[in-house]
Amino acid sequence: MARSLLLWLLLFTASLSAHPEWKEAYCIGVIDDEYVFDFKVKFDAPSYYVGKHPKEATIKELDDLMFEPGRLAAAAAQAPQDFQRGTRVYADGVLVPLELVGFPTAAEVLALCQQQGEADRYPAIMTARFRGKIPRETGIVEVVYPEALGSVITNLRRGMDSQVLMTVAPGEKGLFKIGEVHFTVGGFLREGFEHVIPDGWDHCLFMLAMMLAAASVGEALKRSLVFTLGHAITLTLVVTGAIPSVGTWIEPIIAATIALGGYLAYRQKPAQTAFVVVPLVFGLIHGLGFAAAAADKLQDIGTGDLAKLLLGFNVGVEAAQAGIILATAGVLWVLGRARLETTPLRRVLGLLIAIAGTAIMAARIWPLLIGA
Repeated sequence: MARSLLLWLLLFTASLSAHPEWKEAYCIGVIDDEYVFDFKVKFDAPSYYVGKHPKEATIKELDDLMFEPGRLAAAAAQAPQDFQRGTRVYADGVLVPLELVGFPTAAEVLALCQQQGEADRYPAIMTARFRGKIPRETGIVEVVYPEALGSVITNLRRGMDSQVLMTVAPGEKGLFKIGEVHFTVGGFLREGFEHVIPDGWDHCLFMLAMMLAAASVGEALKRSLVFTLGHAITLTLVVTGAIPSVGTWIEPIIAATIALGGYLAYRQKPAQTAFVVVPLVFGLIHGLGFAAAAADKLQDIGTGDLAKLLLGFNVGVEAAQAGIILATAGVLWVLGRARLETTPLRRVLGLLIAIAGTAIMAARIWPLLIGA
């Protein structure tokens, strides 16, 4: 009896663990002479269907997906749209329209798992294929993958001229320089806006907290300008080489600014010095974070392009921040017109942002501790 119970416990524990043969996703992409970008992403389809990195998807979750009636078909029907939405290619900062040429169906995933056998049905490595037209004279191509894939080993090639092999982390852009880099104010403005919306969801949380802690829309917009000033200062110092680019340790500190911003919104009694000091200091920190994330691109910036960077990028950031502030103000105005008290809502939202910022900080510290 004891032996049977032990065996059952071992089997149950194994079912809750990730399959031991998990494999990282990888991509092979080629830009031909006509600037057609054809790339294939090979990934573990079952783990993607359950929305988890292959290392984190448990055998039980994968078995439930495969054997519960209708689950695999439903997941496979939604997966192509989600995968295409999470896969983005930029040419000199401009989003490139992508055609999804091929994607595994539920029947193909099931057939491969059955072919591999009962003990080795996971992982089931399948291929998603995309195609897009890259404008001629493009200097930099950037690739973003769905975050559920985890890190993606990427091999990109342009004809026989150039090739790059890199690992693209979740949420980051894999950068491939294929020609002379052309910087424009409009390109930087677009990147600045996208740095906040839609890419900078944590940045959006911070600006929401700044708005909730402000006494008026005008005060919130002034704080936003002070924040952008701090952002521009550290970005300038890094680009000009006055200070070195920081490492990934800046990310937990950025998360801490979100938590503190939420706390200030929760208090609803910010000190007078917070009007200038807090946004300025937080802006300095966030500027270091952007410079670290875009280090590969910033190294190509010359003195003549620095003004374009500072003008375009920071105006784009400020435009996005103003949009968040005005949208939040609009919601609060509607609630006020309905004669609802908004102060409790501000405090609750501030507390939630503080909790979220603390959780993000812990999540960003953990990989650094493991890596150390």
